[in-house]
Amino acid sequence: MLSGEYKFLVDNLWLTEIIGVVLLIIPFFLIFAEKKWIFGFYVVSIVANLPLIFYMAFGFSYELIIGLAVISSIIKDLIQNKNLLLLSTKESRSLFFCLIGILLLNLLTSFLNFSRAAFFDRTFIYLVNIFILLIFNYFLINRERLQVVRHAFVIGALILIVSMIIELIYGHYYLKVFRLRPAGLLLDPNVAAFSLNISLIISFYKAKKQKLLTDIFFIIARVLIIFGVFMTVSRSGYLSTLLILVAFLIYYSKGKNRFIAPATVVVLIVMYFAFYRMILNSLDGLYRMIDLERIFPRADSPSLPRPPLPSGEPIPDPIFSDSRFALLKAGVKIFLNNYAVGIGIGNIVGEVNNLTGMPMNTHNLIIQLLAESGIMMLGMLLIFFYYLVHLIARSQKKQRFFLILITIVIILESLFNHNLLNINIVYLLLSFFLALNILFSKEQTVLSLSRLRKRLGK
Repeated sequence: MLSGEYKFLVDNLWLTEIIGVVLLIIPFFLIFAEKKWIFGFYVVSIVANLPLIFYMAFGFSYELIIGLAVISSIIKDLIQNKNLLLLSTKESRSLFFCLIGILLLNLLTSFLNFSRAAFFDRTFIYLVNIFILLIFNYFLINRERLQVVRHAFVIGALILIVSMIIELIYGHYYLKVFRLRPAGLLLDPNVAAFSLNISLIISFYKAKKQKLLTDIFFIIARVLIIFGVFMTVSRSGYLSTLLILVAFLIYYSKGKNRFIAPATVVVLIVMYFAFYRMILNSLDGLYRMIDLERIFPRADSPSLPRPPLPSGEPIPDPIFSDSRFALLKAGVKIFLNNYAVGIGIGNIVGEVNNLTGMPMNTHNLIIQLLAESGIMMLGMLLIFFYYLVHLIARSQKKQRFFLILITIVIILESLFNHNLLNINIVYLLLSFFLALNILFSKEQTVLSLSRLRKRLGK
């Protein structure tokens, strides 16, 4: 939110510039290190949205700098090893090309209702995100690298949480803003909650036994991640966190670790009663600091000013917080009125405003895509879902739990967030998702540059 972390970075521009210089230096050093370091840093950068700090300091794209650093690392590796290895399965290739089909269809149908600025913005975003997907598909060619990504996800989440806490403290105590929904460097509390939930899932993934200190680190990190989701006061975030925790409680209730689930429940109950009075006494303070009123309304809750909205957003009005159903109906109506090719990228807000008086998007990914691209998009989405289910069914049993859980969380988020295909962490997650299928499959297809050269030489 502009009232918190963003304002802190503006008010302390000297600190922003120092961090920006450090961020500028890091990729150049990591080019000469082992490949895992630059890719790990790239994950941290995406999860925590470090490019925001750099852009505020220098007004230049940090994504471009780190992207060039990653490409340089790949070229260096190619020169040294004279080989480029890519792994895939039939299922992963099908899913990848279906995704490309969805993105291309979204762009092509928009030519018929062309909105120049929105179209080129979306095109650039899609290209960057496909780059992320491809680059991490190249990186994740062994199981050890899955752990690199896992650690980087959690570190990125912890950095994001630190920025959220700074936003909350600075916004409340220095700017005197009440009922904040801190999102830290991601700016959007719903996206922050989604990123933290994804990091929470990946934090549980481990292919082999860990050291005790590593286990302790991840336990502490998970507690902090859940606390971070709590601070966002995101409805979809809360639902996803609850789903994830229940899923892992059930998952760990079987096999050698079956004591974890009941032990966790007992610990939580004991902690609740042990700190009950402290929790009760701190509720008033919590209601003043974060906007818990939007989810847990209280009759005795004092009337407090809310944080100012960023410029260009709609004027605050109670209708904007309880009108998702109206937005969905408007989205469906737009689709039915333009079912052939849709209304095009960048035109939804104006049309929804005409129908409902609310200049907003549909807040639902499926409805948004159908309204933008028409009936053909429905066909592409069904094909994508078919290959998604097929990939999960063909994956190894031990990996299937994570694949299903990731899928459910993304589907749940898509019901509240129309912007998922524009968020780079989704494509980073998809590369991890595909790697779980590819690395544990007996039907891998290996594309090796050295082998290809030998064949061409023949």
